[in-house]
Amino acid sequence: SERDGFDGPWWRYPLLRNGLVAGALAAIGFLLESRELLVPWGPRALYLIAMPLAGYHWAREAIEELVREREVGIDLLMLAAMVGASLLGLLNEAAALAVLYAIAEGLEDYTYARTRTAIRALLSLAPKTARVLRGGTESDLPAESVVVGDRFLVRPGEAFATDGVIRVGRSTVDESAVTGESLPVEKETGDPVYAGTLNQLGAIEVEATAAFVDNTLSKVIHLVEAAQSEK
Repeated sequence: SERDGFDGPWWRYPLLRNGLVAGALAAIGFLLESRELLVPWGPRALYLIAMPLAGYHWAREAIEELVREREVGIDLLMLAAMVGASLLGLLNEAAALAVLYAIAEGLEDYTYARTRTAIRALLSLAPKTARVLRGGTESDLPAESVVVGDRFLVRPGEAFATDGVIRVGRSTVDESAVTGESLPVEKETGDPVYAGTLNQLGAIEVEATAAFVDNTLSKVIHLVEAAQSEK
């Protein structure tokens, strides 16, 4: 699939872009055919251009899937339908099939890439290091090394490296990135805090209740990725 190699406006996604262009060509062909504005080969020429333009990417994947994995998927069935319609002389239906499937696949790729961008934005919320208190000393350690029971210090303007419970101090926390709550939330001793949320006022000491890979932010990311992998 092309989905992992692009990020940005829709026209950077070949499957979607080519599908829309092919759709415009096929639509012109339909119009000319219905109004009989050109000789018969005019609309046929547009259909013959639209089909490979719209079908190249997904047809290639269908063949690769058949050859490499010995599997018959929906791509191959759509390719067979398009070829069958063409052999029957129904070029307009073959072109419509190629265009509709290309646009559907292109929208899926585009949505998937946008979701990956959102996931990367979520990952950037969590700090890479945590100011961990062990043995009476304060050390800057990778966030991944924080384990349940560790205590770490979070100063104003810093984000929480993982989920935890406040043990010393009080503050207000901006949780909008994780919970959607637009207003800062008052937090004091015993209150939970979540990875990626932002400490706003006082310095507080937090006891970790989840390792980095199991915190709320990581769970959100895993859920999104799992949902994207499902058909």
